[in-house]
Amino acid sequence: MRSRLFLTVGSTLLGSVLLLASASLPAMAGARPNEVEDLQAQPGPYKVEDLRMASGPSPFAGGCPGARFDDMAIAGHELEPAITVNPANPRNLIATWKQDVGLADQTRSDLVASSLDGGKTWARHTIPGLTVCTGGTADAGSDPWVSAGRDGSVYFSGLSADLSTDPPTTAVVASHSNNGGRTWPTPVTVAAPLAGNETDAVTGSPTLGRHAYLAWANFLLTFPRTNSLEFSRTIDGGATWSPPVPIDQPGPFAIDFSPKIVVLPNGTLLAVFARFDAELGLGTLQAARSLDEGRTWLPAVQAGSKPVFEFHDPETGALLPQPGFPSTAVAPDGTVYIAFEDSRSPSSGAIGVARSRDGGRTWTRTTVPGVRAFAFEPAIAVDSHGTIGLIWYDLRNDRPGDAALTADVWFAQSDDRGGSWRQNHVAGPFDLRTALPSVNYVGEYQGLAALRGRGFAAIFTVAAPLAKDGPTDILFARIGPAR
Repeated sequence: MRSRLFLTVGSTLLGSVLLLASASLPAMAGARPNEVEDLQAQPGPYKVEDLRMASGPSPFAGGCPGARFDDMAIAGHELEPAITVNPANPRNLIATWKQDVGLADQTRSDLVASSLDGGKTWARHTIPGLTVCTGGTADAGSDPWVSAGRDGSVYFSGLSADLSTDPPTTAVVASHSNNGGRTWPTPVTVAAPLAGNETDAVTGSPTLGRHAYLAWANFLLTFPRTNSLEFSRTIDGGATWSPPVPIDQPGPFAIDFSPKIVVLPNGTLLAVFARFDAELGLGTLQAARSLDEGRTWLPAVQAGSKPVFEFHDPETGALLPQPGFPSTAVAPDGTVYIAFEDSRSPSSGAIGVARSRDGGRTWTRTTVPGVRAFAFEPAIAVDSHGTIGLIWYDLRNDRPGDAALTADVWFAQSDDRGGSWRQNHVAGPFDLRTALPSVNYVGEYQGLAALRGRGFAAIFTVAAPLAKDGPTDILFARIGPAR
């Protein structure tokens, strides 16, 4: 939650914080000869099986009297979706996003949507007490995330903001659903309101029922200042959360942000996050391990580094989307993957993928081939057969000199641990300039989750002409093997 909610963090600086890893990571090789026999039989190319609208008319179109700066919110402006699949019911998909985002990143509330038919239809729900719009006291909500645990419990995390302070304060909050995302109790506060609480994400345990893990950053971009990456867990299905403990604490001229927790097959927790070092002008990927379910954390390992760049639209001078939020996933065999932005200029782009086969201790990397233009906001997942899925935006279909900044959503799959890739178009084209550049046009992250068996559930933000209700809409795509 940035801009007015976090006055010392502008989208320009955050957008330039991290473009990672190709310079310092060795290239990722394909499957070694002794690995070939344990790879699953390679399927044919995946394709979009279903593409549907997940968002709809704003439930807050009339506004939220009593919420500060509510007049700055824009009905029908949705951003930053996340998605999960219920292991207890694979046709049950749950998504979340920011609803009615304003010019100063004022957001009336986060919404949750659920599907019981594999994404063909979606029902949208509010979380009681999350913001003024839903009966609470917070002026705004942001940074929604959602994840389902092994037993079917679904967990939500987000931020609730008080805009009366300077700078505003945000609390990290969490809620849970026991009926597939259809109803939610009032959120509990996991981290008390503080200026700088940011970039939360929750992970339901794939191995332990009623266990889930929540990580977030606390930072202000006012150097020097000591900031921290924090962790909390629940062992009672989300009713209560443990007191926060630090995952990592960088030096006074650096910030950690955008942590994601993944659970390895042996129960080890791995926190993958980004770091910006202002003294060195470097962005890095980091990975920290916990052997005791998050009670304590080993020192973080650097997975890659690169000088920080900032890219602007050559035609307008507007900052191009480049939030630098890594996405991470773990395969059934325990291999961990991180997807990250690796563009080198406003016209040449790349999506990088880092890989660890030893629980996050060491890393190799590859670059997804065929990305021929500025690329941003990748999301990665791995299905039960070990196929890697990856979505991202790029500008390959943009035509300099016209009125539009044209973007498309793309998907790539790898059936050999990143050694080779197949690519398909998912959605687009659409015009980024019809959205709002102050919030990276389409927000800071999108969502991808593995379906049971083969295939993926993708959720992402689009602008006009694909968006039909407000500046943006949220689309869902089911992506699976070609039949």
